[in-house]
Amino acid sequence: MFINTLPIIFTYTQLFSLTEALIFLTAIFLLIYFYTPASNKNGIEKPNNSIYKSLQSSWEGQATLWRAFWPFFLLVNIILYYIDYRVMNVTYTIASWKTVHGMLFLPIIWWTVSVWRCSQHTSHKIFSSAARTITVYLFLEYVLRFIISTQYPSTFFDCRLLIMEFGDCL
Repeated sequence: MFINTLPIIFTYTQLFSLTEALIFLTAIFLLIYFYTPASNKNGIEKPNNSIYKSLQSSWEGQATLWRAFWPFFLLVNIILYYIDYRVMNVTYTIASWKTVHGMLFLPIIWWTVSVWRCSQHTSHKIFSSAARTITVYLFLEYVLRFIISTQYPSTFFDCRLLIMEFGDCL
């Protein structure tokens, strides 16, 4: 997350500075930390061999936090990095890039709900707060990606080569 969006925002726009971004992201973390309930390890369902049962137990808040957080966190970051790589090599258009973001939106909502429900099943409050904060940061990443694609498309996309989608670059 924030691998390409923040450098583009800092370099090509004046939306906010590095200091303002750090203060804002830190404030979000502290706010979530103070409102996160204490952790406990009671009521955790034993891991299942079935992917469906694992996804269901995460959704219901009966899985450990790391089972709800890490697999999807890695998957979504690999996908975001891959589509950014494709855009930089001019093999994806703005429409393709937005389509992948749209396809990821509902799984991200599932992941956010699962992480928030499972965040009590960890040994330390800092882990549950960090996991919850990262889910919020992912939504901020989506907002920044939307701003870049609509307001500053020429900073990330090579609009000279996108003849079919040139209207997106105006």
